[in-house]
Amino acid sequence: MKKGVLLHSDISAVISRLGHTDQIAISDAGLSIPSFTQTIDLALTQGTLDLLSVFDVVGQCTGFDSS
Repeated sequence: MKKGVLLHSDISAVISRLGHTDQIAISDAGLSIPSFTQTIDLALTQGTLDLLSVFDVVGQCTGFDSS
């Protein structure tokens, strides 16, 4: 069993497949996304999940920087 803070299986799967030159974007509502791009929507209701909380957890799992 994978140990860590990330419980969302879809996000965990994406992170596990990241290569050295791959990129992910973490955004709040309103980002224009091409239809061919894989997305994971965490929206439940307005204000229930803030962007920085998601970024912090994903950052802990990947060790990436904020550039």
